Amino acid sequence: MIHVMVDLETLGRRAGCKVLSIGAVVFGPKGLGAEFYTEVQRDHQPGLHEDQDTVDWWAKQSPEARERLFSNVGKVPLKHALEAFNDWLEKLTDRDAKGNLNACVWGNGADFDNAILNVAYAEVCVEAPAWPFWNNRCYRTLKGMKPSVTLVRTGVYHNALDDAKSQAEHAVRLMTELQAWEA
Repeated sequence: MIHVMVDLETLGRRAGCKVLSIGAVVFGPKGLGAEFYTEVQRDHQPGLHEDQDTVDWWAKQSPEARERLFSNVGKVPLKHALEAFNDWLEKLTDRDAKGNLNACVWGNGADFDNAILNVAYAEVCVEAPAWPFWNNRCYRTLKGMKPSVTLVRTGVYHNALDDAKSQAEHAVRLMTELQAWEA
């Protein structure tokens, strides 16, 4: 079983919003592993919405956070980004007897990253990765279990990969403190 921390940068705060970037990193008791990062074309996301308050919020973020996300350089259509994420996950883990990926996928909030990903997959008609629904994990809940273990941010705040890595490093410390790693 592997653990994967996912972080999305989006143009909304609920499932069905546009995705700007996807960052993910494998983590475990010994630290961080394989990484994934892609930036998504804003205008190639039919059926997904933008929330004006989130667009306004982005305008107030650091130039480093906005610079690449809001340019047109190096972006891929959402469908290609999700297919690449699937390929990355497939290479990292095996499947159980029922065909499910042996992965726990963590997002920052039970109703945010993983939920947004699921709607995005459906909108572009790409099959979502086959991790079982019971392996969806909530990093926000984990943080609340041990608030004395503080998050240390590294990299650019609101860069999906940098945020995923900061969150994963924090999750490693939290799960170690809680003695929550499976045997």
